[in-house]
Amino acid sequence: MSTVYTVAFLGNEFLMVFNPKRNGWEMPGGKMNDNESVTDAAEREYTEESGYAIDIVSVKEADGCHVCAAILKDKKADGEMRSEMFAELPGNLAFERSEYDGVLEWARSVRERK
Repeated sequence: MSTVYTVAFLGNEFLMVFNPKRNGWEMPGGKMNDNESVTDAAEREYTEESGYAIDIVSVKEADGCHVCAAILKDKKADGEMRSEMFAELPGNLAFERSEYDGVLEWARSVRERK
């Protein structure tokens, strides 16, 4: 099974969720179901974790998983995790900062072209 996560922007800020199991902030995402497309899995995981809908603008592979760049849409429901908007990466990350830097730069660049 493959994994997917999404960097979604509203203006210049992006949404992250706080994962209590990892005690840090991360981009919404998770495992893809069998026969699920990358974009369907990204949209499902994003809404489950954050409660927000997204409009995916680009997809790429990075470090063995699929990463999506998206535009943040309306809140549809309460998410499984607490979410907040950030202009820059917060200090308390669930994964190493180096895992976010390049992906965030890529997502910002493709979003700005749309």
